[in-house]
Amino acid sequence: MTETNTTTSNRWESFVTKANMFVQKTHEHVIQGVNPGGVYQAIWCRDASYILKDWFLSGNIDGAMQQIFLIWSHQISPNKEKLVYGRGSPKIKFTAQVATAEKEKEFEGGLPTTIYQAGFSEVYGEQPGIDSTALMISTTSYILARCLKEEKQEDEGSFSENLSSLRPTIASEHSSDYVSALLSKLGITDPSKVIHFVVPRMLRAIDYLISRDIDNDGLLEQNHNEDWMDTALRAGKIVYSQACWLLALNQLSILLSKLGKDMEADRLIQLADKTIHAADQKLWSKQDGCYIDVQESDTIDEPYKLLTQDVSLYLVAITENTANDNLRIQHHNNKKKQQQQQEPKTIHLDLHNKAISTLNALRKRVWKEKWQLITESELKKTGPWILKPYQYHNHTFWPWTTGIEMLARSRFNEIEECDILLSKLISKDHPDLHIHTFYEWVNPITDQGGGAYPFRTGISAVRIAIADIVEKIKESSSSSDSI
Repeated sequence: MTETNTTTSNRWESFVTKANMFVQKTHEHVIQGVNPGGVYQAIWCRDASYILKDWFLSGNIDGAMQQIFLIWSHQISPNKEKLVYGRGSPKIKFTAQVATAEKEKEFEGGLPTTIYQAGFSEVYGEQPGIDSTALMISTTSYILARCLKEEKQEDEGSFSENLSSLRPTIASEHSSDYVSALLSKLGITDPSKVIHFVVPRMLRAIDYLISRDIDNDGLLEQNHNEDWMDTALRAGKIVYSQACWLLALNQLSILLSKLGKDMEADRLIQLADKTIHAADQKLWSKQDGCYIDVQESDTIDEPYKLLTQDVSLYLVAITENTANDNLRIQHHNNKKKQQQQQEPKTIHLDLHNKAISTLNALRKRVWKEKWQLITESELKKTGPWILKPYQYHNHTFWPWTTGIEMLARSRFNEIEECDILLSKLISKDHPDLHIHTFYEWVNPITDQGGGAYPFRTGISAVRIAIADIVEKIKESSSSSDSI
């Protein structure tokens, strides 16, 4: 083993020790449901996308299949179930409206923000959030592509096997989630049946999302509060939302290719290329040295640039299923290529350099003293709630987005930064409690947690990042042993 490899191995040792403890102590919280946890008992589609990916990596495949089937059964279509919308929209004065059949037709193909119960869902903004739909496409495709029998590999292992000997917990009729129990009885766990049910729905969802590109430039536009930061009044071309869109296109194209639907897969790949090109043209700021939102300004005094931690998801999106992605799956366009051993795709040098520059900008502008915050400065205006500084989305620490940043930094081999982030997520002062990650958000001034507790979305985002990093360590170790 070379001196460089030895140094790298030593640098990862601290991370692995903490990661192993984190996974063991959080496992029981994750498998209790796909709702975010705490006071949030409904299903949020965007949050469920992270929780379900965590379930799959942890070995709970049957439970993931059941919930995927359930969530896609709530896809919006006319005259299907009661749907309300607009509670987060300033354009309709933050007032919930009951969607008419005509409005449901406008939303058709999208997923609701929240699924409350059978027959009742909500779109929080004026239109369905881009991330709620796109992230569920991505996670659903990711899971199903890996469940196809002909592509199973003996050396993949589960997340639990990568880090410990944890026993996977399978959702059953004894689960605390009554819906899982019902679907278990119906036998909705066969990947082929789930594929038959969800693929046409995901293609309709793609068509809905394409309609959100109003000016046909490759970037999707959103109205205010139509993403996870649902009080920040972000509208326009938002980097985070383009990341969600790219993840959807990438993962669904792989699933379609594996199903022999090469024309459909190629169409999605072309859309992804168009989006990346448009992002470089319109969302890359040479002056700032990072990707940054192009926001509309009708609810704030003047246009302004605000760097947010969630731009790191874009770096995850552009490296998905490339050599940078340690949980990648090979993408083959035809049977001839399936028979050939291929090296994983690498990202263009220009994209690589822009990604590194963006990570540097995040560390310089978003990392404040000992905290990694979601915004580089306080928000000028919030709604529907007026937020004080260091409250909810206003200049606070979020374990969820910090987990995403850790994953992004892993993709570019920033070992030291990953260790710093994990140390903050598990809290040096209370390592056995993982006090920071269990909270929805943390006030960086008082070190007091707020929101839901325990917040499953944050826990799962961190666990997914750990899974990627552990796989990186395994690959690095295998390469070192062969030298």
